[in-house]
Amino acid sequence: MSKRFWIGLMLGAVVLGSAYAVFQQEEETLPIGSEAPNFKLTSLDGTEVELSKLRGKPVYLDFWATWCGPCRAALPHTQQLAKKYGEEAHILTINLRESEERVRAFMQRNNYDFTVLLDKDGAVAKAYRVSGIPTFVIIDAQGKIQFVQVGYAPAIGRKLEAELQKAIRASKG
Repeated sequence: MSKRFWIGLMLGAVVLGSAYAVFQQEEETLPIGSEAPNFKLTSLDGTEVELSKLRGKPVYLDFWATWCGPCRAALPHTQQLAKKYGEEAHILTINLRESEERVRAFMQRNNYDFTVLLDKDGAVAKAYRVSGIPTFVIIDAQGKIQFVQVGYAPAIGRKLEAELQKAIRASKG
């Protein structure tokens, strides 16, 4: 068989797999409106952060890792959201299973200053049903899941910002 045939067959499989993942996403992620699982993690700067103590403002979570290409593509957007909405919402990133040293070096290399929480054993990712990264979760000011997104592209960045704005508006009454 020709090389084109095999390439076409592989591309078709990728498209079908991606479509399946998109359709399955709703079932696999946390249900919208459900209580966000509480967690307590240590930030890169040594501060302990507990989700239940952040009520009153929306929370934006970005689950990521330094080795993940789509995560690296999304992080400049997360940095912008932290700068733009940091007073009105808690913008938190959750690094998955990487050493503090590796994450710190990555942050310095890229001049990022958003809050990084370290999920060293992946327990928080498991509680949030993270099946792929990046995964973004927006939690409303009352602690309910408002929006979940697996994967990133610029158009998704606009949707994330719109959902965050919606949560901020709702928190103000």
